[in-house]
Amino acid sequence: MWQLTYGGTTSPADYMDPNAIKNLTCAVTTALLTCFNAVPIDNARRAYFADKTWPVELRRGYGSPISALVRIPFEEGPGYLFRGAFPLAMHSFMFWSSYLSFYSWLKDKMYFLWMYHGFSYNYIKTLNLVGSFTLASIIAYPAYYTREMVDLWPKERGGHCSFNGNYRQAYKMMIDNIDSMYYNYLTNYWTWFRRYGASIMIATWVADNYGMFVNNMDPFHSLETDWAMS
Repeated sequence: MWQLTYGGTTSPADYMDPNAIKNLTCAVTTALLTCFNAVPIDNARRAYFADKTWPVELRRGYGSPISALVRIPFEEGPGYLFRGAFPLAMHSFMFWSSYLSFYSWLKDKMYFLWMYHGFSYNYIKTLNLVGSFTLASIIAYPAYYTREMVDLWPKERGGHCSFNGNYRQAYKMMIDNIDSMYYNYLTNYWTWFRRYGASIMIATWVADNYGMFVNNMDPFHSLETDWAMS
């Protein structure tokens, strides 16, 4: 989806693109169109593991997360796979809109380091990748953490939940206290990184190698046109 949005735009070859809003617009569009994709998969995975904790007579007997993903729409209804979608969709939207914006912007602005100053592109790409991933994940992870706040945080006396079991209420409380408690909202960040972060960084590295962060496709911006006599 990123290649369809960003790859359809135009930037000059071997020159800095002053249109930074384009990076953000394409990233937000991509994130909006894809942020719900992981929700059914994650809910099926959770249903599979939760099913093992129920009494035998109440179990659905899912053989695997894939089995749960296939059976749930027919047995529980398609909407069941999207229950509790807010934290996952919000996290995905915030992460990918930030990550793709930062990475494509840094790639464009740092071109002179490998083009004119002899730095290895892999070295610059590593710095861009680590920097953009760090910023995006720190911005987005608190939205993911709201699941733990609602599901696992101790309840008030009498079993009452401070957020009424609502992820959006938990996220609202998080925003209200973001200045004083931000570091606390990064709890278990490294667990998330081991599960998702490393694979995201590897996928981005491969995507860059395949040209998915290049958008100077129009003929009048090609090197053959810019340097017609070479």
